Amino acid sequence: MPNRFQIFTELLKQNGYETALTGKGYGPANQKKEAYWNQPIGKQYDQLKTSSPGGISANDYAANFAQFFQQRNSKQPFFFWYGGYEPHRSYKQGIGAENGKDLVKIEVPGFLPDNEVVRSDLADYYYEIEWFDSHLGQMITLLEEAGELDNTIIIVTADNGMPFPHAKTTGYNYGTHMPLAICWGNKIEPGRKVADFISFTDFAPTLLEAARVQAPEEMTGSSFMDVLLSDKSGQVDSSRNRVFTALERHTYCRPGGVPYPIRTIQKGDWLYIHNFEPDRWPAGNPDFDSPHQGIYGDIDTGPTREFMIAQNDEPNIAPLFELSFGKRSAEELYNLSEDPFELNNLANQSALTGLKDSLKTELLDYLRSTNDPRISGASPWDNYPYYYSGYEIRHLNPVDERDQID
Repeated sequence: MPNRFQIFTELLKQNGYETALTGKGYGPANQKKEAYWNQPIGKQYDQLKTSSPGGISANDYAANFAQFFQQRNSKQPFFFWYGGYEPHRSYKQGIGAENGKDLVKIEVPGFLPDNEVVRSDLADYYYEIEWFDSHLGQMITLLEEAGELDNTIIIVTADNGMPFPHAKTTGYNYGTHMPLAICWGNKIEPGRKVADFISFTDFAPTLLEAARVQAPEEMTGSSFMDVLLSDKSGQVDSSRNRVFTALERHTYCRPGGVPYPIRTIQKGDWLYIHNFEPDRWPAGNPDFDSPHQGIYGDIDTGPTREFMIAQNDEPNIAPLFELSFGKRSAEELYNLSEDPFELNNLANQSALTGLKDSLKTELLDYLRSTNDPRISGASPWDNYPYYYSGYEIRHLNPVDERDQID
C-alpha cells in the first residue's frame, strides 16, 4: 500500500489519537519497502497469550486490548483494531460438535452438499465465531467498567465471506455481504435494522467525521453518519440503494498468477455480475498447484472443499461442484429475494434483458467514472507481485513460479 495515499489511521494519529491493534492487521505484504506503509494501523499488542483449543489462535485478544487500554494516555482519544484470526481456517475438525453444536440443527446453504461432513465443518466455523465474540464481549465489558463505553464507537464486521465454496473470494452474496453491527452510546438508537447499502470504503470517512477530521478528497467512500444518527429503520438514505464490489485476485492459483476479474452491482434484490475473463477458472486452475492451497487454490482448504473435490462426479454433488469450481458465464444475474443462494443465473432470460442491460450500464458507467483500470483496458494486475510467507511470487517461467525474496 503506497504511502503517497493518505490513510485514516494516520490522519487520526495526526489529530491526537493513539492507534493500536491486536491480531490480524494489514497483510500479507512486503512492508520493508520505503515507498509503502509500514504497520499502517498502529502499535501491535500480541504479547499476551492464553490456552486455546486446536485451530484457535493463542492470542489473548481481550487481555492485549486491556494492556493497551491501561498503558495509553487516558487524556487522548484512541482507535483500536481487533483483528480476530477466528473464524479463518484451519479449524480443529469436530470442535463444534465437541462443544455442544447439534449437527441436526445446522442450516446448510443451498450451494453446499447437505451431509455430516459439511454440517460438522459449519459447526466448527460457528465455534470459531463464538471465540471471536467472547473476546469482543470482554473488551466491551472493560469499556463499560471504565466508563468509556458510551463514548466509544464500536464497529463489528468481517473482512470476507465464510471460507467455503461459493462464498469467500467470489462476487456472490455469501462472499461480499458481511455482518455489520455498530453501537455508540445513546447516539445510535438501539435495535434498529437498516437496509441501506454500506461499503467498507465508507468506514474511513465516517470515523473521520466522528473525530472531526476532514476526509481527503481522494477517499472514494462517503460518510454514513446521517444513517447512524437517524432513528429510522429500513431504508434511511434513499441514495444508498446500490453497492459495487470488485475482485481481482485472492491467491496465486493460476499460471502466472493472473487474476479472475469480477465487478458487480447489487441494487435492491438484484445482483448483476460481470466476469471479464470467463475463460479462466474462477476458483483456481484444477491442474495448477497453488503455493499454499493446492488445486482450486482460491477456495480455502477444509473438509467441505476436499469432500466436494473428491466426490465431484457423484450425481448429487456434480451440479454443486460445477457451481463453485467450474467456469462461469461472462454475465450473471440473480434475484436474491427468490434465490438467496444464487443457484439460478437469469442473465439469458429474454424477459429480464432490459433489467440486465440497465444494471450493466449502471455498473460500466460507475467503472468509467472511477477510472477503473479494468474497464479502460490498462489493467496493472495481470503481472502484479504476490507476497506470501516470505516469498514474492511473480510471473516467471512455468518451471519456477516462486521467487524467494530477502
